[in-house]
Amino acid sequence: MIIKSLLLAALLATATPPLLVPGDEPVVVTQHQLKTARGALAYEARTGRIPIRNDETGEVRGHIFFIAYTVKSRTPRPLTFAWNGGPTSASYLLHTEVLGPRRIEGAKFVDNAETLLYTTDLVFMDPVGTGFSRTAKPEFDKEFLSTLGDFAATAEFIRAYRVRFGVEQQPFFLLGESYGTWRVNGTTELLTKRGENVAGAILISGGIPGSQMPVEFNDAFYAVARTASAFEHKRLAPDLMRDRAATLKQAEDWVEKTYLPALQKKNELTDAEREKIAQDLARFTGVKPEQIDRKTLVMSNRDYLRGFFDGDKDRVLNTYDMRIAGAQKDEPGRAQAIVSYLRDELGYRTDLAYTGLEDGYMPTPGPARRSTGSRWVYDHTEITPELMARMQGGGGPPASQPWLQNAMRSNKALRVFVGAGQYDSLNMCAGNLRMTAKLEPDLAGRFTNRCYEGGHMMYRDQPTRLALSKDLERFIAESAKK
Repeated sequence: MIIKSLLLAALLATATPPLLVPGDEPVVVTQHQLKTARGALAYEARTGRIPIRNDETGEVRGHIFFIAYTVKSRTPRPLTFAWNGGPTSASYLLHTEVLGPRRIEGAKFVDNAETLLYTTDLVFMDPVGTGFSRTAKPEFDKEFLSTLGDFAATAEFIRAYRVRFGVEQQPFFLLGESYGTWRVNGTTELLTKRGENVAGAILISGGIPGSQMPVEFNDAFYAVARTASAFEHKRLAPDLMRDRAATLKQAEDWVEKTYLPALQKKNELTDAEREKIAQDLARFTGVKPEQIDRKTLVMSNRDYLRGFFDGDKDRVLNTYDMRIAGAQKDEPGRAQAIVSYLRDELGYRTDLAYTGLEDGYMPTPGPARRSTGSRWVYDHTEITPELMARMQGGGGPPASQPWLQNAMRSNKALRVFVGAGQYDSLNMCAGNLRMTAKLEPDLAGRFTNRCYEGGHMMYRDQPTRLALSKDLERFIAESAKK
């Protein structure tokens, strides 16, 4: 009787239900308190792996690692599932730099006064092949490392998590960064078709996937971010260096009224018209006119980054933040601090290597480890030679489909937040606004667009991190009431 009472007390002391399927891994539950100027916030952390099973056979095909933070409440709180990009990468950037209750500074963790946990419970998911997430067998890789397979696995993770922890009544949001915005869009459509309505989709540094804009649109509006970067590096003509806001407005107007129409009919342009476009493009983006191909009238992303400082190999603009020449380096000890946080502070004592931050065993002799990105298959569309050439030139993945827009047409309450960094070579603040405006009014009215000072990880600029946190908090609070 005493033993039974102790077991019952142990079960009641944790929010994690007992395992019903033999062989499932236990979830580690720990209690914490956040202390900031906003007051104390008591919260629970859940850390573990959700098995992804074949629905017909029950066979486990993989395990998805997650870190969840919850706050006890008498009324259902919003619930936000979050992940980074890739394809595919672990979620530690969003988790430890902006959203989670503990934030890394240098190589140590501090309480995060701006954590979204004040407004929403949080679940950070690491896709299979990243973090502590793994396939059950090597041959199952193909099920997870593709666009459509990724959507299916993510939808199953969300379904399983909500059922396992009894949070089906909480309004939930999906938040992704970079390629993670694709995962948000595709998963939102899948869940919507099943009758599980998402309250809001949050797209960080990924534009508006599925907008179906022609390639000329992207080529044109990338120029505005390049203008901002050239201004930062003081590489523009004197008259364009006087007033940054006025220069950006001038660049946007030129792109919309002159450059984009020219690209859309470039085969009809005279030599004189081509020369004028090339000269103006060079003027607005800080490069020499001879660097502009008179046939295409564009510079690929890769050519622009490498050619900005006249081909100086030691001064290549950073893909993620064009204010930086060269790689963006992390603080020494940062990676170890993150995995120590998971194992020590959150109590997830595993000897698995955290893929992306640690190197585990690989058979030797044997093939070298291949990244998930190198094994990824874009199976949502045909990959033509033209698409492949564009991808290799730094033009991003093949065109996505209107997954999110389809979900919005079915779910009239679904709202969308779009955030981008002004200096991100992979995004376009001005383009996001134009893409939204081209949607039907019902959809366009449910978008919130924000442009921030910063790069791809715009939250690495402290003022931007504070602004982004407030904007997300407001968006989630308002959307949860709809």
